[in-house]
Amino acid sequence: MSDSKSNNANNMETYQLTNKQGDQLVICNYGARMTQWHTTVNGETRNIILGFSDPDDYLNDSSYLGAIVGPVANRIGGASFNVNDVTHKLTANEGNNQLHGGPNAFGQLYWQRKSQTENSVTLSCTLEDGFNGYPGPIHSEITYELSDNSDCIISGTLTSEQLTAIGPTSHPYFNLAGAQNDSQSHQLQINSSTFTVKNDEGIPTGEIKPVEGTALDFRNTRTLAMAIGQDDIDDNFIIDDHGYKSHAKNTLNKQAVLTSPDGALALHVSSNLPGVQIYTARYLEAPFTPFQGICLEPQFFPDSPNKANFPFELTGPNNPLNVKIVYGLVK
Repeated sequence: MSDSKSNNANNMETYQLTNKQGDQLVICNYGARMTQWHTTVNGETRNIILGFSDPDDYLNDSSYLGAIVGPVANRIGGASFNVNDVTHKLTANEGNNQLHGGPNAFGQLYWQRKSQTENSVTLSCTLEDGFNGYPGPIHSEITYELSDNSDCIISGTLTSEQLTAIGPTSHPYFNLAGAQNDSQSHQLQINSSTFTVKNDEGIPTGEIKPVEGTALDFRNTRTLAMAIGQDDIDDNFIIDDHGYKSHAKNTLNKQAVLTSPDGALALHVSSNLPGVQIYTARYLEAPFTPFQGICLEPQFFPDSPNKANFPFELTGPNNPLNVKIVYGLVK
């Protein structure tokens, strides 16, 4: 493996991106993470992303704070998938399943800086053939760009020397009121009429249901607390008219809008990926508290490599994967 984990925070580097709006976006090479995003709202500065103040804490982070996760984000049932009738057994790290690429994957590796400007940085990572069971080698290159319109643009190009499953995402925990506040008073709208039904392990059954009449109906803007009740949200929403329906897999689609409790700041999420996982962070641990942030993770549907009715393509020498995620601020 050309990029490997080392339990030494001295290997950590951070890259500060700035724009003409005065935003400051901080990226860390460990897990290619977003660790801070400071923006000015009504004359006051807010940090809208949860992160550790001590870099050492990222080495023991089990919540994937701000990380690029993969090679395949979310869950793969039974920790295996097939390529041309050959079963590839993956390293399980959540019961019998694999979560976010397995142990010591993208989110726990040191990425290499390839280039940097005032408002962008490009990081790369290579996984050797057989890493956590994935055919490869897998080459990944991620660019963060902070536009003058306060858009955080994440562009990824991923290739493999063999056919394999690849589908990463970004995993920041947002709190538009400021990272120290509770997030349940945020309002959320999702461009989704359907969701993937899951079992008690979070693995989709393959069934797709309408959100209408359920707690997951965010077609119209709703306050998170109204939907959460006594439970959390950790579900995959299918984006209406996503590009994979029309074989336009590089088309950028509007996915969701998260609005701060005071209404002064909105986060618009767009991506070329067909789904978005909404996670309201019920299981955040100290120094954070449950529901302190919310994750909006553009993605392929969970367990896509094993579900023929889910939009997904294997990545190989002649079929690179291009991923684009835009987190845009509107004040």
